[in-house]
Amino acid sequence: MALRLFKTTFLPYIYVMENREIDYKTLYEQALLTLSQKENSLLEKENLLIEKQELIEKKEQVIFKYRSELDKLLKIIFGPKKDKLKTSIDSDQLNLFTLGVPEADQAKMGGDGEADSDEETVTVKRKKREKGQGRMTLPETLRKEDVYIEPTESTEGCVVIGEEVTEVLEMKPAEFYVTRYIRKRYAKPNGEGILMGTLPDRAIEKGIPAASTLAQMTVDKYVYGLPLHRQLDKYSKMGVRIPASTASNWLMQGWKTIEPLWELLKEVVLSQKYLQVDETPIKVQDRGHKNNMHKGYMWLYHAPVDRLVLFDYRKNRDRSGPSELLAKFRGVIQTDGYGVYHSLFDQHP
Repeated sequence: MALRLFKTTFLPYIYVMENREIDYKTLYEQALLTLSQKENSLLEKENLLIEKQELIEKKEQVIFKYRSELDKLLKIIFGPKKDKLKTSIDSDQLNLFTLGVPEADQAKMGGDGEADSDEETVTVKRKKREKGQGRMTLPETLRKEDVYIEPTESTEGCVVIGEEVTEVLEMKPAEFYVTRYIRKRYAKPNGEGILMGTLPDRAIEKGIPAASTLAQMTVDKYVYGLPLHRQLDKYSKMGVRIPASTASNWLMQGWKTIEPLWELLKEVVLSQKYLQVDETPIKVQDRGHKNNMHKGYMWLYHAPVDRLVLFDYRKNRDRSGPSELLAKFRGVIQTDGYGVYHSLFDQHP
């Protein structure tokens, strides 16, 4: 049955395939069509590659442009500041208006009274040392100690014809020392009482640290960026061990003694006619706050004319800080677009 089905179904087709002639024209046309399709596909890929190459070149040009601008900015910020603005103003020309505080007014604010107009101004011109020639010149104001060195041979019968001077920069490390105020007690005659000298004022009443110690700790921390724990480590190696809590209390109480200086600085800065004001967030340790930290704000009042900066710390960024300090200010204020300034000074004349 299967053999009969094979003979009747597949043998006629096999016979036709074997006796059919090959159509070369059709094969040729199919080959041309396939070749044309491949050429079109290759052409499209080449066009796409050209477009991508052009896009890459454009992006490289943009990158080169921004990189050049970045190099210029970095050079301006971190490069040498050799170019200085040279101004030549006629002495007879008057200023349109004065933005800073005159020195006479600053002297009155500081309690020095009127400025002495009879002071003599002395101008000292130093010879400019040529670059790359000679050794570094040491300041003339430094204390000098002379050490005389004689030859090992006998100088009998010799005549001094000159001397060679070699300067070496020395440094004496800082040291702690104790000042003892000794006050003798005198008994007055006839039992009228006891007489004794008065102690000088101290930065911290009944405290151990002198003003010089507090000043050194404050300058090291806030001017030279030396944390308090590193200072205490250095002091321990010098033989004085100070607990961290004690040193922190010293600084806190010592700041109260220089508060009048801050008030004087505030008066001078707010007497300007042009200020730049801005605020910046800082993290402040706070045991009563979540994560023992809260975000405070340091408000800066910059007087660019006299190159003065007033710092004012606030716990928040609301208008209470600037409204308090700038309540009596009369002048020009430059700020960013923060809404507090608009609410305070929109109606400012």
